[in-house]
Amino acid sequence: MAINGIGSSYNNLYGIYNNYNNSYNNYRLQTALAKHGLSGTNSTSGTTGTSTAANSGTVNFLKQYNTAMTDLLSSANSLMNSNSSGVANDLSATSSDTSIADASIQYKPREAKTFSLDVQQLAQAQQNNSNEVRGGQAATDNMDFKIESAQGRVINVNVNATYDDGTAKTNRQMLKEAAAQINSANGNVRAKVIEKDGNVSLQISGKETGLHNAFTVSGDFGAAQGMDQETTSAQNAEYTVTENGRTTYHASDTNSIGLDLGRIGVQLKDTGSVQISTAPDTKKIVSGVEDLVKSYNSAIELLNANSGRGSGVERQLRNLLMGIAPEKSLDLIGISTNKDGTLKVDTETLTKKLNEDPTLTREIISGANGMASRAYNKATGGLEANSVSLVNNDLKSAEIDSVTNEFNFMNMFARSGAYNMNNYYALGLMVNYLA
Repeated sequence: MAINGIGSSYNNLYGIYNNYNNSYNNYRLQTALAKHGLSGTNSTSGTTGTSTAANSGTVNFLKQYNTAMTDLLSSANSLMNSNSSGVANDLSATSSDTSIADASIQYKPREAKTFSLDVQQLAQAQQNNSNEVRGGQAATDNMDFKIESAQGRVINVNVNATYDDGTAKTNRQMLKEAAAQINSANGNVRAKVIEKDGNVSLQISGKETGLHNAFTVSGDFGAAQGMDQETTSAQNAEYTVTENGRTTYHASDTNSIGLDLGRIGVQLKDTGSVQISTAPDTKKIVSGVEDLVKSYNSAIELLNANSGRGSGVERQLRNLLMGIAPEKSLDLIGISTNKDGTLKVDTETLTKKLNEDPTLTREIISGANGMASRAYNKATGGLEANSVSLVNNDLKSAEIDSVTNEFNFMNMFARSGAYNMNNYYALGLMVNYLA
């Protein structure tokens, strides 16, 4: 039993270790075969099993075989539930109504979940607007007021109604100077002059939303009369979250909130109810299935083209042609079987099934007995196959029948020995013999 993925991770590491040793053994076999003239690149006859040592493609085939099985193993592993970093466990966040809230993954959730989110009010920033006055009219009073934040920080605004030479400033100029003083203070508010049809007013807005960023304005306002009145009051976002039948109330200074201990980021956009869910990414799963089918088909095609090289090739071909899932299960999710045993994916049907019945569809693909797991086991068996059995007909055709009995003896020894899964002893003895 795997605990928190430890068991599956160990198995994956063990498989990688075995595949590394098997690849090394194949390399040693290829080197030894090359010394006996079996490193040619021309193809051999797959039906008669006869060839000359000069034109044999044995070594190239072994390389292609190893690549094909490794690709199949990798693409299958990426789809397995037991692979915590695979696409089956690569969750994405979705919102049932993006006009109310958008959702995104902040860091990897532990499991797929659904939250009911009810937004009662959005967080908003405070805004104060002065009364409108004629912009070109001469100012009559000085400005001397202060803006104090909820944390006690003060911005003082002082604007004289006249220039140094005694000339009166216009209301427009007074408000522009006041806005410049406010903005240069780099506080928690910003200011701008609003002008329409010759009328002007001063607008002061909080830089951030929430009650924490509220402010007060007091003093002598001059051309900015009414500046102490709030046009929009600062407020926090208020919302409830329901998970597993339990509802909790929350408030936030901002409209950017977190669910599932911050693993899911949510941007509130309007009031109302919405479902926030985490689930495997449908597009990534479809792409992963396409990769698996491509690797599976490539392996079958390679084995078909080289079935006469050895009994091991025929055995691996039969194993693959037995399929990676019952045909009815494959048909259900849009995967059909061709006459030659290869597969074909209808991505539209697969996408539809993932959306309509995600649990069943993912079980067929990524479950303990799903197509990915079966393909992984077939690829593992292919990589652990006895190297000699894959090319024993090539060896015979190269007129080295004198060592056939020795190979068979070593193959028997490997199957009954402690290292039977990788045939370390058998392959080592055979390579030494050839060398």
